[in-house]
Amino acid sequence: MASLTLDSALLSLVALLLPLRLLSLGSRLLLLRKGRWRGLGRSGSARSIVLLASSAVLLTAILGISDTSPSGSGALISEMEDLRLKTARLESILEESMEILNSKEVHLEKKYKLIGEMEEKIQLLQNALHEIKGSVSDLFKAEDRIRALEEEVGTSLLLHGACFSVQLLLEQSMKNENNIQTLESSADDATEKMEVTDYEIKKMDSIVTEQWIQIRQLEQAFQLTKMMTSKVLRRSLQKDMNRSRMPSKFATSKLQGFIKHEMQMHELTAGLANNLVVFILASTLMIAPIIFAWNVSSSCFSLLKR
Repeated sequence: MASLTLDSALLSLVALLLPLRLLSLGSRLLLLRKGRWRGLGRSGSARSIVLLASSAVLLTAILGISDTSPSGSGALISEMEDLRLKTARLESILEESMEILNSKEVHLEKKYKLIGEMEEKIQLLQNALHEIKGSVSDLFKAEDRIRALEEEVGTSLLLHGACFSVQLLLEQSMKNENNIQTLESSADDATEKMEVTDYEIKKMDSIVTEQWIQIRQLEQAFQLTKMMTSKVLRRSLQKDMNRSRMPSKFATSKLQGFIKHEMQMHELTAGLANNLVVFILASTLMIAPIIFAWNVSSSCFSLLKR
């Protein structure tokens, strides 16, 4: 009787707890289908299926208790205890999986938030890029317009400059024509002057040639005169020397006697009145006129050469 009472109590407890467990599993499966727990994946769905299967087995065992005899109730009770332990283990595993899922959900929410912020920043950057592209296109248009205006201004300036250049060229050509006429007249005058100068040069050349011939003739005559004069002088000198050889000895001895006598007459030169000093003085007095005459004749010859 006691075992039957315990069995009935266990059966009632299981019958009370089983619907609650089934309801919780059903709600989790619904939430899983809605996509709230996206991070659960294949492992979470497999665990839910295992729990559902174990609950079905437990329900089958409970329903089959009424058909069993009191002799097999002990085996059923032990089997139910094993099932309860497995269910508790599965519940602990489920709780751990739920905690992991919650942490992953928080992490995913942070990531989704960060992704949203990044998407907003990307959108802002895209808007800024579109604005920059629009401003760049406006700048390009403005640059094209400025370039077109510059080209128009350049063409107008070129036209104005071309007109001014043509005017300057005309003025310069007129000045050049005047300068050319002036140069032509100067060239004509210079040609006439050159002709006159050429005539005078030719005339002077003929005169210079005649004078040069005369100078050459004079030089030849001077050379002949010089040679003849030198010959005449040599002959006269030889004659004079031949004539003066004999009396020169007498004159030399007489001059030496005179010099010696005069030196002895004076007290200062009396000590020097020997034969050598007297001979040197007498020779000097005799040679001095000859040296003087030679210098005079050489100076005359040099003047004639000039």
